[in-house]
Amino acid sequence: MVTKEESRGLESQPCKSCDRCRSRKVRCIMIPGQNSRCTHCAKRNETCHFTQNKRKLRVKHSALSFDDSERVISHGNSRSGTPIEGVPAQLGLSPVFMDRMLENHGSTGVLRDNSSLLIAPEHDVTTSSLAFFSERRIRSLSHRLGNDRLSELVETIESVIRTRLLAQGPSSISPITFRTPSDIEHVPLEKAKSYIDSYFQQLHPIYPFLDRLDFENKVFGPDLATHLTTSHAFTALYYTVMALGCQYHEGGAFDPGSGKAWKLFQVALGLISDIIAPKATLINLQALVAMSIFAMSTCCIQIDEVLLTEATRMAQLLGYHRALGIGDSRHRATCYRTFWVVYFMEKQMGFNFQKGSMIPDYDIGCPIPEVPESITGNCNWFLSAIGFSRVLSQAYTSLFSASASIQSTDSLHQAIGNIESRLERWRLSIPAEFRPGRPLGRKEGGTSSSSQLSSLQHSFKMIVLRTNYHYYGLVIALARLKMHICRQDQYSQQEESKRLLMDTARAIVEESKNIEIAAHTPIYILAVLPLAALFILFDFIVHNPTHPETRDNLSLLDVVAGHFSLLDYKSGGFLPASLLTEFAQIARQYVRDFASTSTQEPPPLPPPPQQQLPHQQQAEESLGGVDVALSWSSQTATENITDLNREETSGDGCTDYRPNIMETWEPRDYLHYPVSPEFGMADTSTMGALNFQSLFGFVVPDFQCGDEV
Repeated sequence: MVTKEESRGLESQPCKSCDRCRSRKVRCIMIPGQNSRCTHCAKRNETCHFTQNKRKLRVKHSALSFDDSERVISHGNSRSGTPIEGVPAQLGLSPVFMDRMLENHGSTGVLRDNSSLLIAPEHDVTTSSLAFFSERRIRSLSHRLGNDRLSELVETIESVIRTRLLAQGPSSISPITFRTPSDIEHVPLEKAKSYIDSYFQQLHPIYPFLDRLDFENKVFGPDLATHLTTSHAFTALYYTVMALGCQYHEGGAFDPGSGKAWKLFQVALGLISDIIAPKATLINLQALVAMSIFAMSTCCIQIDEVLLTEATRMAQLLGYHRALGIGDSRHRATCYRTFWVVYFMEKQMGFNFQKGSMIPDYDIGCPIPEVPESITGNCNWFLSAIGFSRVLSQAYTSLFSASASIQSTDSLHQAIGNIESRLERWRLSIPAEFRPGRPLGRKEGGTSSSSQLSSLQHSFKMIVLRTNYHYYGLVIALARLKMHICRQDQYSQQEESKRLLMDTARAIVEESKNIEIAAHTPIYILAVLPLAALFILFDFIVHNPTHPETRDNLSLLDVVAGHFSLLDYKSGGFLPASLLTEFAQIARQYVRDFASTSTQEPPPLPPPPQQQLPHQQQAEESLGGVDVALSWSSQTATENITDLNREETSGDGCTDYRPNIMETWEPRDYLHYPVSPEFGMADTSTMGALNFQSLFGFVVPDFQCGDEV
């Protein structure tokens, strides 16, 4: 018989803490062997009572419905979440923002301001891995700083971006062309062997899409000239592989048109129309994949999306996302390898560029082949990359897609918990010595991970670093989103998200010492994640000038500023990264001035978070009022700390997501960070159109194709 509560979609469950422990705000620990009495009540000889809570029933989907994590949870300009009138709720399917526009033809779409580069419009402030500033935010920070240095710096950076990306104003940077050079670079056989060998040693374990034996038989066999004459796709693949390997022999360059590696790659660029236009084949796809890998470096990042998009389209056109019924097992394995390389590259690009994936996960049916070259010890890095990309895909679909206004905050919290649980399971699948969640080199259990890394090949060191950095990027995105959707009374969750955001930025900076500042290093590792960490630490310093952690944050801000100075130096000034060092100067000067002012007249402490009303917080942020590390009664603080450090289990039985970089914190460690209606979900729900790679990019390429230049 269905009860009244069940008819309303409710179920009754006992609380995990007894009433007395909840009133005391202490952890409720059960007596071993007893499920109805805790240690605190037993010591006091008190009755242990657990209140029954009514919770929403979990909907059981039919066997034909998609996985819960695959349902589209949408994003719009507000998170109020009103249902769509006229659209019946169907089991296993969630409405998307498009449904609302179909029902209400006058509905406003999700706004995107593609003209914005660094200064975001008020309606489009990101909650993804990259923080950028709205005009209001800049005014608020400038008021807090007491000068216009920040706004002037942001304007300078945006001017540089526009000059490089949009060719607005004078520029000495040559556009990328898709034309065959008049004098093709001749590579002696011995050098070709060294370049190709470097490629298979350094990059093949990361992107194992080639059959090395088959490729080298063609290259070093007697019919090489015939292959180069009859197959434009093989020619492009051959020259791109040599270009990739040449980068490890001092042939790379940060700017397009320079260096021997670029001259080799230009041959492949000139053949792009002969790869895309004809009938798709495996060799055509492999040529595009190799070119996409080269385009991840600084010398041509403005075309990486074009190349990888074409590779994704071709992989699906060939049907490699399904199991193949033709060809021998070796050929099928190569096809599967190529598809899965395209899969994890495209998923990572889509998430970082804030765009939906072209590959629907629910339509993939091809097996994951064994790749011995990508296995070190007991870790299969190829499988790990695919697994992480699957989590990225789920995160974008359920949290960062374009239609979220029709989802409730509770649904978003549930979706975040699901993604966090999946991410944690993926993290724990990696061996402890290489597991992301703590900076590489930090000792844990008496073993230094730096010694573990030093014993690895260079390619596997880069795999570990890339794995950690991509993990940190997703953690930042989740922490920012969770921080913004938490209610004002959920200060414990707010604090945990702030700590996680700060500690992740710190981990990125600490691990930047392992980044090889070279032309072949992907721009996401070389600059994008360190830039995100710089902005996050800058924000925390300015909003917490007297916090115990501010001194360490200032030191780390200097470290990441030094990283960008070295990048500017190594690129010969081509990458204007030294502009970013001024953030550290502004932050340090502000803390110094604030300390000097505070010794003369201490500012009044703001009220505790639970007493701060939304309109008060909004006014405070708009005026840029001075904030210090908050302090309230030790009893209230201790209660909050207890809640934060408590290990609980979520309603779906999954353990809470608590990365290793989170540490136990004290009451004096409360962090302030601007979370107010100004930066609430109405403004920060969508991932902005800005891609910070533009700062390190170039003018829009010339897409005209020709035979010669």
